[in-house]
Amino acid sequence: MVKKSDFVLIAVLVGFALFFVYLYFYINNTQQAMRNYVIENKIKHMSNVFSHIETQILKVKGSSDLVTVLKDKKVRDTIEVQLTQILSKNTKYVYFLFLDKNDKFRFLLDGSVEDKARFYQKFDPLKKEIYEDVYHTAQVKTVFQKNMENLSMTILYPVKQNGKVIGILSMDMTTGVQDDITKMIEPLKNFFVVLIIFISLLIFVAVIQFFRYFKTRNQLFHDPLTKIFNRNYLQEVAPSLNLNHYSVAMFDLDRFKVINDTYGHKTGDVVLQECAKVFKSNIRDSDILIRYGGEEFVLLINKRGEKDNSFEICQRILEKTSQHIIKYDDNEITMTLSIGLYQDLAHESNLVEAIKKADSMLYLAKQRGRDQIVNYSKNIQNISTSNKKGVDDVKQALDDDRVICHFQPIVDAKDLSILKYEALVRIVSDNSETIYPNSFLPYIKHTNIHYKLTKKILEIIFNEFKNSDKNVSINISFLDLLNKDIVSFIINNLSFNPSFASRITFEILESDEIEDINIFTQKIDILHKLGSKIAIDDFGSGYSNFKAVLDVKSDYLKIDGSLVKEIDSDEKVYRVVKNIILFAKDSGMKTIAEYVSSKEIYERLKILDVDYMQGFYLAKPTENIIEKIEI
Repeated sequence: MVKKSDFVLIAVLVGFALFFVYLYFYINNTQQAMRNYVIENKIKHMSNVFSHIETQILKVKGSSDLVTVLKDKKVRDTIEVQLTQILSKNTKYVYFLFLDKNDKFRFLLDGSVEDKARFYQKFDPLKKEIYEDVYHTAQVKTVFQKNMENLSMTILYPVKQNGKVIGILSMDMTTGVQDDITKMIEPLKNFFVVLIIFISLLIFVAVIQFFRYFKTRNQLFHDPLTKIFNRNYLQEVAPSLNLNHYSVAMFDLDRFKVINDTYGHKTGDVVLQECAKVFKSNIRDSDILIRYGGEEFVLLINKRGEKDNSFEICQRILEKTSQHIIKYDDNEITMTLSIGLYQDLAHESNLVEAIKKADSMLYLAKQRGRDQIVNYSKNIQNISTSNKKGVDDVKQALDDDRVICHFQPIVDAKDLSILKYEALVRIVSDNSETIYPNSFLPYIKHTNIHYKLTKKILEIIFNEFKNSDKNVSINISFLDLLNKDIVSFIINNLSFNPSFASRITFEILESDEIEDINIFTQKIDILHKLGSKIAIDDFGSGYSNFKAVLDVKSDYLKIDGSLVKEIDSDEKVYRVVKNIILFAKDSGMKTIAEYVSSKEIYERLKILDVDYMQGFYLAKPTENIIEKIEI
C-alpha cells in the first residue's frame, strides 16, 4: 500500500524537476542575454572605430568621386592598414562596400587578411534588402548569420557625406564570442539537464509504481465477477465512515443455490452479474454497493437531506430485480431478493455491529417467505436473536457430535407388523435435554448447516442399518437432492450395496419447493436406479400437485398429519383422506397415514383401507428400535 509520505515524495520530486527546468531555461535566457550584451557592446565599440575610419575615407575623397579616388592603390593601402588593425580573434573580415548605378554592391576597400577581395569586385549579400535598407535609413544594422561557416554576425555601418550614405563599412564577426559564452555556460546547463533527466526518471519510476499500485488497489477492492466493491473495500472505508450519514441493507438472492445446481455455475455467474447491474442502476453515486460474499450484498445508503429514503431505495431494488428477466443459454430466469434493512446506525459503535443487525433482518425476511424487506426494530430484533440461536446450536451440536436419531415404526394396518422405521433427527443439548426438530429445522433451511446436518443424519442411519435386515425411511428435501455432496454420498454408500439400498425409502415433502419438476424427476431417477424407494411426505398439507406425484413414480404416499388427526371429527376431512387413498391405489402407490394418535383415528383409517400407519397410538419414536407393536 502507498503511504502518504510516498505521495509527498512524488510531489517533492515534481517540484524539484520543475525548479530545475526553470533554472535551465533561466540559464539559457541568461546565456542569450550575455551574448546580446556582448554584441551590443561590440557594435557600440565598432561604431566608434568605424566613425574614425569614416573620417579617413572622407578626407581622401577630394573633388573626384569615391570610386576614382580609391582606384589609387596607395590610397587604398593607407586606409586598409587601419581596417586590418580592426581584425582580431573574433573579427574575421572588414571591408568597405559601394552601391553602383546598377544597384550592385562592389568592394572598394578590404582589410581582410584571408580571402581578400579585388577592388570593385562584385559582392552578393545573402540579405541584400538589409544592406539596401542601410543606404536608405542611414542606420547601423546587424545581420545574424545562420548558414555561414564560422561566422555569427555582420555589422553594417553607413558612411555618410552631407547626410547621404555613400558606402557601407562591413565587419564579419566569428563565433568566438558565442563559443566563449557557450563554454562558460554550457557545463552549468548540462549539469541541470542531467539533474532533470535523473529526476524525470525517478518520477517515471514513481508514476509506474503508482499505476501498478492503483491497478492492484482496483483488483484488491473490486469483485472480479460483478465489478463492484468487495469486502476488502468495506474494511478499508469502515473506519472513516460517519455512521450518522448512512443506512445499511443486506441483500440475498433467493434460492440462488438452486440456480447453480440446476443450470450450472456459469449461469449462476451471469445471474450475479445481471443482478449487480440492476442494483447499481437503482442507487446513487453516493451509495456504496459491496458484494459481501456468494449471493449476499451490502448496500450503504447515504442519507442525504432530512428525509431518510433508504426504504424506498430498497423497495425499488426489490421490484426492479423481480421484474428483470435474465436470458442466458436459452434459459429465462427471474430472481427475487430478501432484504434486511437497518437505518439507525448512529446507535452502533462500528459498522460491523450495524451489518449484524441488518443481517438478522435479512434472516427474518427469508424465514417469512423471501421476496420482502424487513426493517429493524427492537421487537423484531428480539425475535431474530432467539431464532438465530437455532443455527448456532445446530452448528455446535454437529461439532460436538450431539446429533442423534430416534426411530418410529411404520406398521401394516392389517396385522400391525412393522414395515420399516422412520428416522427422526434429535439434538442433545449441553445439559442432556433432547431438542426436537421443530425447534431448529425451520431456522437452518437454505443454509450450509442444513446440508451438513442432512449428511450427518445419513451417516448415522447408514451405519445403523447397513448391517441389519430392517427397512428405514429417511427424510430428505428437494434442495438436499440438488446438493452434489449429498447425492455423491448417497451414491457412494448405496451403489455397491443394492440389498441395503432396497431397504431404504427416501421421504420427500410434498410441500417442498420443487421449482423444476424435470430436475426433480432426474434426481428421483438416481435413487430409483440405486434400488431405493420414494415416498411423498405430508401429502395434502397444501396445494397437492397430483401430476408431480405421478411424474416421480413414488412408491408411497404419506397422508399429512393435519388431515389424519381430524379424520374422526370432521366429515369433510374424512372424505378428502378417502379420495387420497383411492387416488394412491389407482396410481399403484401404497398409503401411509401418520399422526395416528388415538384408537378412533386408527379404526376409521382401517375402514378407509389405508395400507400403513404411524403415530403415538402405535408407538412413539425411541432411540432404541422397537421390535414388536402391541396396542
